[in-house]
Amino acid sequence: MRTTDAAATTALLVALGFTERLTVRDEGDPDVIVHAEYALGETGGIMFGSVRNDGSALDSVGGGSIYVVVDTEREVDRLYEEITDMGHAIVRPVATQPHGGREFDFRDHDGNSWGVGSYRGA
Repeated sequence: MRTTDAAATTALLVALGFTERLTVRDEGDPDVIVHAEYALGETGGIMFGSVRNDGSALDSVGGGSIYVVVDTEREVDRLYEEITDMGHAIVRPVATQPHGGREFDFRDHDGNSWGVGSYRGA
């Protein structure tokens, strides 16, 4: 995933419960992340970096769709409040789903779609 604002992406990931595993910054501009890896639990994770501004495919932002599974419905509700307070655009408010679990959807500062829920799949 690419981002136009590495600090905002990092803050979002930390709010969602991700932990930093690796961050490689540009030597000439430490605000630019060349490559970062953030873990979620034992098996989840995401890799991201700053846009390169070189006209390549690495300039593309806003097309990602990510679903984050959390442990409890209470955690979904807490994150809904936190994500709302951070100013992200809520696309689908928090609600209990007919297939099970509790979920909400939002868009980040780059236009990526995020779902957060307690549903782990069938």
